[in-house]
Amino acid sequence: MRQGILALFYLSAVVCWIVISLACVSTCFAQGYLSANESVDCADLVSSDRTAEAFSCFGQAIESDPASAFDWAGQGDVMNNIGYYYQALVYYEVAINLDPNSANILTSKGRTLTRLGKYDEAMDIFSQALELQPNNAYTWKSIGDVYTLQHETAKAQAAYAKAEPGKQRKSVEDYL
Repeated sequence: MRQGILALFYLSAVVCWIVISLACVSTCFAQGYLSANESVDCADLVSSDRTAEAFSCFGQAIESDPASAFDWAGQGDVMNNIGYYYQALVYYEVAINLDPNSANILTSKGRTLTRLGKYDEAMDIFSQALELQPNNAYTWKSIGDVYTLQHETAKAQAAYAKAEPGKQRKSVEDYL
């Protein structure tokens, strides 16, 4: 029993050391990267698959403004893109706490839950996003993706149609 507790203590200490080391390394890389490239848009690095640079860029941005929900979500996007889904969820959760009214951040979290196969949780998050922004194309496309994965073709097509604003039917209220 005592050996088990001791082993658990050592394992906890090692995990803690690894987490602290990684945080320090990412911050150090971020500082070095941004000082050489002051005008870099971190989101552009994500979209151009420059993952290491994007991680460093967002790390520096978070360090300089820890209250930026956009930067926390961007770091979540980086983690999501490289398959570190649980880490992405942590970043998205911080971003949501900083900006609970961002439909796009909620949707990004939902997309990560989708990748983890947690479809019900993802749909709950998408529902929250739609309450904030009912015509959000990103959210509707994400809903369509969940329905596609669940082989619910009709529901997927309906969601994808709502993701394309030009194809949505207008109601009488839209003209008033």
